[in-house]
Amino acid sequence: MPLWGTAHDATTNKPKFCPNDVNSPYDKTRVYADSSGWVVTGPATGNGNTGADPEILVAIGGLSGASSSVGLKHPTITNYRIITSDDHGTSDNIVFDITWDESLTYTAGSAGTLVLTAGAGSNVTATVTHIDGVALTTGLAGNTVRFTATSGQATTYDLANNVIIGDPDLKDTVSGSAIATASKKFTSAVKTAIGYSTITIA
Repeated sequence: MPLWGTAHDATTNKPKFCPNDVNSPYDKTRVYADSSGWVVTGPATGNGNTGADPEILVAIGGLSGASSSVGLKHPTITNYRIITSDDHGTSDNIVFDITWDESLTYTAGSAGTLVLTAGAGSNVTATVTHIDGVALTTGLAGNTVRFTATSGQATTYDLANNVIIGDPDLKDTVSGSAIATASKKFTSAVKTAIGYSTITIA
């Protein structure tokens, strides 16, 4: 089995030695592709400076690609992680992260949204609030996007098959163009591949 991949639509391309562990400086949600190859940001850069250049894990020139026909072509969703699912009555009690294999940039206007389907009762809409742990602001870029919502009275919430992120202002950082439909659509196959699970209110 190869130690990393370059297939443009695979969810498993990131270096295999990077764990799915929020406590690791090489947590795979911090890993993404840029023009130099597979890189990692955050504690692994060594100095705690959020503006530091990313560490190159695997050098592959042009990996991220600057168009829809080269490199990885377009960002692919690679990970899903529930951060909180607290009691009803608490504002913003649902928080979860979606991670891509390339960087996205918020370009101003309306934050992206994602409809959560209630197991019983009314659906709720989750809204983008952070990218790579930084509060949303024009020009902010990164590969992990945080969504936040406030539950109604339902005890479970799901991402329906084929639900699409409403994201008029999330762009592909490399190309500067709007992210492709495939980059924001949660098909059944995508949900399985990224480790999706139902949000259950505590």
